[in-house]
Amino acid sequence: MLMPGNLLQAAVSHGFRLDLTVWKLGIPGSQDEAIKWASQHGFESVGAHTLEIARWSDGDFEATAQRLQEASLVWGTSNMPVAFRGDEEAFKDGMAKLPATAAALARAGLKSCITYIMPCHDSLTYLENFKLHRQRLGEIAKVLADHGLALGMEYVGTQSLRNRRRFPFIHTLRESLELIHAMAIPQVGLVLDSWHWHNAGDIAQDLRLLKPSQVISVELNDAQTDVAREDLQDGSRELPVATGVIDTGRFLNTLAAMGVKAPLMAEPFNQPFRNMPREQGIKTLRQALGKAVGLIEG
Repeated sequence: MLMPGNLLQAAVSHGFRLDLTVWKLGIPGSQDEAIKWASQHGFESVGAHTLEIARWSDGDFEATAQRLQEASLVWGTSNMPVAFRGDEEAFKDGMAKLPATAAALARAGLKSCITYIMPCHDSLTYLENFKLHRQRLGEIAKVLADHGLALGMEYVGTQSLRNRRRFPFIHTLRESLELIHAMAIPQVGLVLDSWHWHNAGDIAQDLRLLKPSQVISVELNDAQTDVAREDLQDGSRELPVATGVIDTGRFLNTLAAMGVKAPLMAEPFNQPFRNMPREQGIKTLRQALGKAVGLIEG
């Protein structure tokens, strides 16, 4: 295991960039504040605020590029802004705005947008929902690709969440790959979350089905020690390597051996983390990611 002083170098050598994406954490703040916090706490990349960037002036693009350079930061990823799960009108409205938003993200220097796939539906069967996702996410991915942006999709493996609605949907890595293959757009990949990998019952062999370029970003969490996997709740996650329930070492070492290069972030959903003062929470998050990187061998 690597000593703390070598953690940052380990992240660089293995292709992972320790990332702070505050909108994943429910932390309010502007893009400037996110950059400041990422710099202060030793992160290497920072998540982009899509809707804020879409409103930037020429001066904002120039000023933010300078701030990133001065802070020795690069962009992580950005949130995909189109509402594709709801009614057709909302989807069409989002698609009408997407070209301008994608152009702004590309101008800022972003390379990807991410979203998640709900693992269930009240009224659509698996096949009906699959066709809807293939069509709508395919349209989104084509617009993003026209602006040099990849689309990352996160599958949700939490069994207790999947069972809340009538029809189950995509909730494993292999099913996600089926959707990617059906879309047939090279610039589409996955957001890999160790929580969902664990909850789906996925294994290291499943990770190896991916090309390194298909891993858009990586997220780490841990699970409670006293809760059965089928009873785990999506809103009650632990910090990375806090409990050891999730085999973070195997997860990260498999991806590192594959040559994956991606932002590495955490998404703990638990009340103690929410209750921390903002600066303490960000510092604690950075320390947890550092411990996780320390599990990478070689």
